[in-house]
This record gives sequence, structure tokens and C-alpha cells, in this order.
Amino acid sequence: MTNNNTDVKYFNTLTGVRAIAAFMVYLHHFNPIPKEYRIHYIIKEMHIGVTLFFVLSGFLIAYRYLDLYNFNFRNYIINRVARIYPMYFLLTTITFLFILYNNFDIKQLMVYGLNISMLKGFFTNFAFTGIPQG
Repeated sequence: MTNNNTDVKYFNTLTGVRAIAAFMVYLHHFNPIPKEYRIHYIIKEMHIGVTLFFVLSGFLIAYRYLDLYNFNFRNYIINRVARIYPMYFLLTTITFLFILYNNFDIKQLMVYGLNISMLKGFFTNFAFTGIPQG
């Protein structure tokens, strides 16, 4: 399928399924149902939305770039970082400004550096600092 007569392949239905998967993950993290109800435990299993979202995203990326003979992986990575990193940087910086405002500690500046450089995952003690999903 094409969208607006361009060469970009676009699937409306899969975009909807990805939105449902993202909402499943949101419900998993913010489960509004008390534990007394059985549906609470069903919502706890909505973490499967992460897997569904990544599988669909991988399919869409592979489908879009599979037939390109002049595909440049370097440019693809540069474009992905340019699209995602500014928001990651902004949210991480705001998070650490709140942390530093409430309790200034020079160690937090090092942790901030590990977070914005995306190196925190290499250190067990810092893996879930800042924005844990980052």
C-alpha cells in the first residue's frame, strides 16, 4: 500500500494494532483496577504489548527497506538517532533537573552523563537510573 502517492509503504491497520499494543503497555504500568478483581491480573499480563509492538515495528521497517538496492545503513541509523535522541535527551535532562533540585549530589551528574550518553546499560548499578526504560 502506498500513502499519498509516495513510495513509502504504509499499513493503516498495522498502525492501529501498534497503537493497541502501546495502550496495553500503558495499562500494564498504570493498572487502575484493584487487586480484588480478576481483571487486575489480566491487565498485569498486558506487558505482552511490548513484544507485539517490537515485532510489528520490525516487520514494518524490514518491509519498507527490503527492496531498496541503494539502502545505506549508516544514513538509516543517523536518521533514527536524529528522530529519537532529542526527545530522549530533553526528557532525561528534565528528569535529572528534578532529581538535582530535590537533592543535589555531585554523583548524580555522573549518572546523568551515563544516561545521556546511553552507557548506563553497561553498569548494573546504573541500569535503571533516570528514565528506566531509556
